[in-house]
Amino acid sequence: MEHDALHTIPEPLRAFFTITEIDDAQFVAGDLFRRKFASAPPPSGRHLVALYGNPRDGFRLAGYSHMRPFGDIYLSGGSCSNGETIRAMEPAHRAAIEAAGGVWYLVLKYAFARYADCCDAFFGHCGDRRALEVATAAGFVDAGHEHLIVHWHKPLHENVRRALVAKAHALGPF
Repeated sequence: MEHDALHTIPEPLRAFFTITEIDDAQFVAGDLFRRKFASAPPPSGRHLVALYGNPRDGFRLAGYSHMRPFGDIYLSGGSCSNGETIRAMEPAHRAAIEAAGGVWYLVLKYAFARYADCCDAFFGHCGDRRALEVATAAGFVDAGHEHLIVHWHKPLHENVRRALVAKAHALGPF
């Protein structure tokens, strides 16, 4: 069961920044995803978009993240921010978003709250140093395998944790 996760976005940002789930990533985030990953976004799974809006320009895509349910875990991947939108933000808005952790940090916090009851853990595959800093700040920890990270958001027996890590690791990069 999904939860309302609006509370994860700091109140002062809500006048110009929001995050929401969409059904069709291609429609909203296809161009950004192709620019970042040279392929179309995944056709299934959960698609989160961060939107920036102001009266002059309307809404613009600020970021995208894909959450793929995989049994009792969620796989977090395909995350990217839109530099064009970030550069076009009013300086005070950009500073406020950065002070709150940045676009991807806010998307991760939103996902962790929204899907907390849908899985036992969130896994990511991260090889980029800067992305790892943001993921760690949001709550991911090293899962014991190269580039594999995990967010434990509920108490689980250590044997269950080891089994979930083995499951995610067996997938390879995702």
